[in-house]
Amino acid sequence: MNLGEDPGRTIMRGAVANAAGFLLRFGGRLIFLFVAARLYGAHLYGAFVIAAALVELAVAIGGLATKKTLYPLLDRAAETQDRPLGHIVVDAALLVTAVSLALALLIAGAALLFAPSDVAAALVLLAPMVAGQALLDLFIAAARWRNKVRYEVISRSLLEPWFLALGATAAFQLGLAEYGLAAGYWCGTIAALAYAVWGTVLHYPGLALASYRPIRAGLGAIARGAAANSTNDFLNALYTRADLYLVGLLLGAEPAGNYGVARQVATPVRQVWQSFDSLLVPAVSKTIGRDGAAGAADALASASRLILVVQLPLLIAMLAIGRPLLAWLGPGFEAGYWALVILGAAEVLQSALGIGDLVFVYLKPRIGLALTLASIAAGIVAALLLIPSFDITGAAFALLTAYALRSALRFAVLHWRFGMPVPHAHLAGPLAAAGVAAAAALAIPAPALALAAGLALYTALVAAWLKVSGQRLALTGFTNGARLNP
Repeated sequence: MNLGEDPGRTIMRGAVANAAGFLLRFGGRLIFLFVAARLYGAHLYGAFVIAAALVELAVAIGGLATKKTLYPLLDRAAETQDRPLGHIVVDAALLVTAVSLALALLIAGAALLFAPSDVAAALVLLAPMVAGQALLDLFIAAARWRNKVRYEVISRSLLEPWFLALGATAAFQLGLAEYGLAAGYWCGTIAALAYAVWGTVLHYPGLALASYRPIRAGLGAIARGAAANSTNDFLNALYTRADLYLVGLLLGAEPAGNYGVARQVATPVRQVWQSFDSLLVPAVSKTIGRDGAAGAADALASASRLILVVQLPLLIAMLAIGRPLLAWLGPGFEAGYWALVILGAAEVLQSALGIGDLVFVYLKPRIGLALTLASIAAGIVAALLLIPSFDITGAAFALLTAYALRSALRFAVLHWRFGMPVPHAHLAGPLAAAGVAAAAALAIPAPALALAAGLALYTALVAAWLKVSGQRLALTGFTNGARLNP
């Protein structure tokens, strides 16, 4: 970030770049889903989805929360200049690698002892990628600190999904049907990691490896920052995947495959938040650090408003064309239509309204941990009650229940503990507009016409709300970074 540059504009530029990347990523994911559904079927895909979700759960611990905590460590090192910045990155990479590989061994051993044979085979093959995915998060975070968003865009949005699809297709053609999805996961992870490492080395010249020596203080700072936040990341990852685990446990691999497809098609809603995440998280960190939680209220509210306005048209699109889209991916997958719509609504709650969680990350991690535990408990209870009667639709509704509780608790704690107002004025207009547009889309039987009518009505209503309320879709309230990145 250049000295004096408006942080809101910097975040918006990064969001636009990431959004373009996510379009490519979603295209790759759709191609992969088509390959998985048509070539491998719901059962093998379900086993893969369960295994991949368990690996990603382990990444939440193996990553040691460095994708968030690396920023203040680099900020302090830049101010004190007592160590090369590259050494901070190498410290983190060493710890992440050691912890991730230990977790991979535990996962592989537990899979062989306890998991069903199809899930066990996938888990053993995917377990080493705990390290790959955790390091990918780390090196992307290091590039973000330099405001270099393109490495995340290209690695996560282009290389990873497309190599995943290509690897899975090639493995099937070679007769490796039982291992093809795992082979694709390896291909996608390694390609993305190689590019992210290259970008980091480029902007932290050589990582200063010639003079690097691990020091206890540097490693200890990373470990201390990881303790509460990595536990919270783990619980958040469990929180967002517990529904999938319970579907696999209660219904089996094939329904898990159907549910996994619905989850993947719903991911663009989450990716809107991730488009902003690259530069929003470090900007929020700096704003909270300098102005406190109450001083960051306007920044967080404006970010929630903008993300919500962009996310809601995707939810309208799911209502309008979700059923034919799922049918295109493979016969029988349209049974996940209502699960898809409910999952999309859940993602809106968790991402657009979840920005306030960053206050807990940087000021009170234990409060965030407590909220996560309460939400997980509510989600599990709801899933156990709903899945036996409503199958994958019940699982999706259980997730929505957990996210709704989390949102309510978050607003209450931010208000009473940190003095932050609930941003009703920022959120009411887009939510009301989306409700009217969604009702219109559901009333029209032709999917294409329903999509066009729903989006047109939503756009008109949001524009009217902005004019009447005097609000605008801008990111405001962020502290200027006042830092020159060489």
